[in-house]
Amino acid sequence: MIDERVKILLVDDRAENLLALEAILEPLGQTMVRANSGPEALRCVLESEFATILLDVQMPVMNGFEVAEIIKSRERSRTIPIIFLSAINKEDSYVFKGYSMGAVDYVFKPFNPDVLRSKVAVFVDLFVKQRELQRQAELLRDAEKRELDLEHRTSLLESEARAAAKLSQMNEELHRRQVALEQAMGARNRFYASMSHELRTPINAVIGYSTLMLDNIYGPLNVKQKEGLQRTLKAARHLLELVNDVLDLSKIEAGKIELTLQPVMFPALIEDLFVTVRPLADEYGSALSLDMEAEPFNIVSDPRRVRQVLLNLLSNAIKFGEGKPIHVTCKQTGERGVEIAVIDEGVGIAPEDIPRIFEEFVQVSESKQPGTGLGLPISRRLAQLLDGSLTVYSTPGQGSTFRLTLPASLEDDLSAERQLSVATLA
Repeated sequence: MIDERVKILLVDDRAENLLALEAILEPLGQTMVRANSGPEALRCVLESEFATILLDVQMPVMNGFEVAEIIKSRERSRTIPIIFLSAINKEDSYVFKGYSMGAVDYVFKPFNPDVLRSKVAVFVDLFVKQRELQRQAELLRDAEKRELDLEHRTSLLESEARAAAKLSQMNEELHRRQVALEQAMGARNRFYASMSHELRTPINAVIGYSTLMLDNIYGPLNVKQKEGLQRTLKAARHLLELVNDVLDLSKIEAGKIELTLQPVMFPALIEDLFVTVRPLADEYGSALSLDMEAEPFNIVSDPRRVRQVLLNLLSNAIKFGEGKPIHVTCKQTGERGVEIAVIDEGVGIAPEDIPRIFEEFVQVSESKQPGTGLGLPISRRLAQLLDGSLTVYSTPGQGSTFRLTLPASLEDDLSAERQLSVATLA
């Protein structure tokens, strides 16, 4: 339980005077604090809060006026009412000095107990009311603070609710757009696949009949006829390449690429590719060389897709190599995978163009070499599909290095993915 009594400081160097003051003020029911000297009174004022101070004027070491002056000079104690008590200094000059020091009263000894008690009671009552006002002011401030906090929380909740509603609306719109995009991409991929299948038949017919005619199956051709058929055959083969690339791209985007995992032998696969691209290399005047930095080894992957990526890299190196040598390195990685680098000494690629060469239908080189603009994007996607990577380092005017890295066994990675999918469903 909180003690509601207030403290009254009694200051006098004589014990019998302090005892008499306590007896007079005891009916007020408050706490009396004694001080036998000025310094002791100052210590009490520093330690506690008082409703009023009854201060004797005539004391040794430090008189009442000096004590009052120090009390009034401090911010914390300057408002404490001081009643001077004096039995000797009754002249007007002393009374005036007492009031000038900030006293609220100057009482002469012997004093009327009832009058003194009444005066002290006034200050006690005033102190109690001031304390109650302070308490109510604190309660009011707390209430205002709680109200402000409540308003802030309410405003915050309303803002969060609005933000949540807006986010939900945006998510719904995003989902709607995503569904529409997936539908559009699905329709596009179906169109690509259908178009590719429909175009292959007439293109293959053009290629087949052109080849037969160039082989003089239907009779001899003159020079002009042969040149025209050769240009037709070249254009048809380029068109077939474009159709095949578009079909591959649509399959990759639709996630319908099927992998056939088999041992892929090195350097045998690269040597077979050299045989395939030798006519193109001879046409451009580029020499092919292979540097095998390990004993023959194999990985488990899809040989058809590995060939497709490397064939594209070799063809590009020949086309953009300006007739200079094409160098291929092959080595086994520390994880028993493979790293193959296709190096040319051709035109090279500007640093700002390197990210763009992996974009669909983009050709950044100033060279007029034929191409679909899909070879490198498809090659990088196939490399990622094989759990590998395709990177490039190039310096304009000095050539480019395309590096294909593949793991030792794609079968282990696919098995781990299947186990993870089963665990996730469980």
